[in-house]
Amino acid sequence: MDFSLSDEQQLLKDSVDKYMLERYSSEQRRGYMNAEAGFSTAVWSDFAELGWLTVPLPEALGGYGGSVVDTSLLMEAFGRAAVVEPYLGTILLGAQLLAGGNNATLQARYLEEILSGQCQAAFAYLERRSRHQLTAIDSGAERQGEGFVLNGSKSLVLNGMAADVILVTAWLEDALALFAVPADSAGLSREAFQLMDGQAVANLRFDQLTLATDSLVCEPADSLALIQRVIDEATIAVAAQGLGAMETLLKATVEYSNTRKQFGQPIGKFQALQHRMVDMYTATQQCRSLLVRALCSHSAGEPQAAMDIAALKSMVGKLGRGVAEEAVQLHGGMGVTEELSVGDYLKRLMVIDSLFGDSAWQRRRFAELRYGDAA
Repeated sequence: MDFSLSDEQQLLKDSVDKYMLERYSSEQRRGYMNAEAGFSTAVWSDFAELGWLTVPLPEALGGYGGSVVDTSLLMEAFGRAAVVEPYLGTILLGAQLLAGGNNATLQARYLEEILSGQCQAAFAYLERRSRHQLTAIDSGAERQGEGFVLNGSKSLVLNGMAADVILVTAWLEDALALFAVPADSAGLSREAFQLMDGQAVANLRFDQLTLATDSLVCEPADSLALIQRVIDEATIAVAAQGLGAMETLLKATVEYSNTRKQFGQPIGKFQALQHRMVDMYTATQQCRSLLVRALCSHSAGEPQAAMDIAALKSMVGKLGRGVAEEAVQLHGGMGVTEELSVGDYLKRLMVIDSLFGDSAWQRRRFAELRYGDAA
């Protein structure tokens, strides 16, 4: 099987790598993260101008019509640079949910502005008791006149403070519904905080929030399947982001070991340290193999795709953290200082592990998919 990139994919990879090299040093990244929005609006505008925001969206809705492979190429490059811009929250979750629904009114209202970089989106689906189970929620909506009234709360909403529109799950009668909630709605309150890697998130509360009749993204009977598909693809993309971070740590560690001297020679000449760096390389390549497998099975619609995604995410979570911890140790005390970005990548990989279910949760999901209730 040919795993090489197409000409278009190679151009995409080259363009994003070049941009990150020029515009995303560790110092620049920290400056972007300290901005009021938690990211650089100028960089986000560049993403829009370069067409990266359109990559996963269908051509019929103004997108590029790219595949999950194209998205993974972008996210892997974002992982190598530890990008803080909300591509996951706005594009891979919010915009993809809007595009996958059947509400043409909402698509016309939001998608063009999202793809031009003028509108931010978020997906609010987790609650305090969810534990990554999509239906383990208490938020609910009731029909009222020509619209709906929404009550409840959501936790850890990526890009929740900057979002102009928030996609929210809630029970509507006996079905899980997906609503598009304008961020300026009366009855919506937001509490901002940061994850350990500096990403801005929010806890949301809905108190008698009134929504129009056209606020449903799709028919409630279709919501769960749409959400699961979008999360599956986002999980692959996040794993690719983790792989990019692992590759950066491996490269930085090898370079450091060839320049840092002890006992009159580079520490990279010490066999014990060479073995540890080989282990880092092996872990990174193992995750790349799992990524290729998940991309192939998902793209082909194979029955085991869900298992492949669970295996990929589990191993990126486990091995990614292991690679990051080795990088910190092999850098010594420098590994935990702000002078180097090694610690930033450790924090990012720990957050990536927690998204959409950590390594242990994904292992359980794999076992359930493989063996059913017997697991």
